[in-house]
Amino acid sequence: MKSSLISIDRTAYTAMVDALLACGSIDGALCIFGDIIKHAGKNNDLRPKPHLYLSIMRAFATRGDVDMVMRFNKRMWLDSVGSISRAAKEETHELLMEAAINNNQIDLARGLLRRIVNEKECFSWTSRVGLVAVKVESLSGFTNSLLRPHVFPQIILNDPVEKYMVPFQESRPLPADLILRKVVMRLLKERAVPLVDDWGGCIGIVHRDDCTKLDAPLISMSRGPPLCVPTSTTVEHVIDLLLRNKSEMVIVVKSGNMYEGSYTSSSRPLGVFSLAILWSFTGDYSSGSDDVPDAGISRAAKPKPDAEACNHS
Repeated sequence: MKSSLISIDRTAYTAMVDALLACGSIDGALCIFGDIIKHAGKNNDLRPKPHLYLSIMRAFATRGDVDMVMRFNKRMWLDSVGSISRAAKEETHELLMEAAINNNQIDLARGLLRRIVNEKECFSWTSRVGLVAVKVESLSGFTNSLLRPHVFPQIILNDPVEKYMVPFQESRPLPADLILRKVVMRLLKERAVPLVDDWGGCIGIVHRDDCTKLDAPLISMSRGPPLCVPTSTTVEHVIDLLLRNKSEMVIVVKSGNMYEGSYTSSSRPLGVFSLAILWSFTGDYSSGSDDVPDAGISRAAKPKPDAEACNHS
């Protein structure tokens, strides 16, 4: 490699470092990296780009070596060539947080997470930073949480959903054949609205995010038959169902009106339960605030003791 007859460019050097890191040889990667820096003094074309520094920092973050992550972060700004993107800058904070949590430096990790939360609009929980954030949160506890967890002091998750649902007529369902243009303001205020046919059966749920055609009937923008659960379903299961299906609302029907999870328009809907209703029960543990944005249906202020009876006329 050091023969004067062989010329190695930056791409080849970077590939060697990446290969050594991939097989777990950090010492070997550092040896090659040192060679890059040495030759870069005479040949500016060999100066490493930011992504090479990030690759090495990821390896040290996994080991929990906070000092080395800090060093490479500093050297990246001084020695790398090319621009350092905002994404790269954000990742350095994330890697430093990962190194801190892997080294049991909880306070440092929490401080870095606070910085990340303030600077980053959002991140995926399944991403590298998301998984580290979950670990930081779990070690911090509710009282020190930075992500403002929502708790439900008024809800027992094992309770049946009928205790908290809103009676179907109070959800103000819309005719399925109604044109969006006529009710566009309703969809601006609420994230999801149930749809009914001429016989009063619920045949769909239209979501605000799906309303893209002003002159189309609402049913054409629904996601097919509505999600439905029997009255005895636990709140916990309903929440899981909503999140798993990325839906805002479920229709609650009498247990005898369901057959193997299916729902037909002949099954009279008793009520609805939605994420908007859930937020109306939310207590912000970290701030104690009762102000929940976009709470939607506000009638869900307290549990319904006999929701089915409310639907009898």
